[in-house]
Amino acid sequence: MNLIRKIGYIIIHHTERNNDFPFFVKFRHKYLRGWEDIGYHYLIGNNHLFTKDGNLYVGREEKFEGAHVIGYNKDSLGICLIGNFDKKAPTKKQFETLFSFLKEKLKKYNLSAENICGHNEFLGVEKSCPRNFVNMNYIRAVASGGEEFSFSKYLSIIKSLKFSPSF
Repeated sequence: MNLIRKIGYIIIHHTERNNDFPFFVKFRHKYLRGWEDIGYHYLIGNNHLFTKDGNLYVGREEKFEGAHVIGYNKDSLGICLIGNFDKKAPTKKQFETLFSFLKEKLKKYNLSAENICGHNEFLGVEKSCPRNFVNMNYIRAVASGGEEFSFSKYLSIIKSLKFSPSF
């Protein structure tokens, strides 16, 4: 695996499966896709199957290039929330872990919140990942410190966009 150059982006994904587990993701990436390792650097559990809600799991070592956005793997960290966010909103604990993680990495790599992106925000990406129930503008606002995280406020934002999350 190639060493990562310089972190320029933190890219948010979802597994597209509510019942998923880091080992299963790694298995799919290594043995079904033929990659050297799991594509994401980190994953956040959702309390389904074998994961603990809000638990941060290490995927690919941070010093190595990921395999999560074609053309941007050399300068980005990939963090994947376990779940299908077309069908269900991330949990409060997933968000709390995500915001803690983002604030730590922004500081460590001297990045601004504008360097936090959803997978679908890159040119040439045809996927909608991380999907309907992940509002990237709100995530950037909270990660920058410009807004305090409120799960109820987040849900009202999602509902105002005509999505109805289930839990």
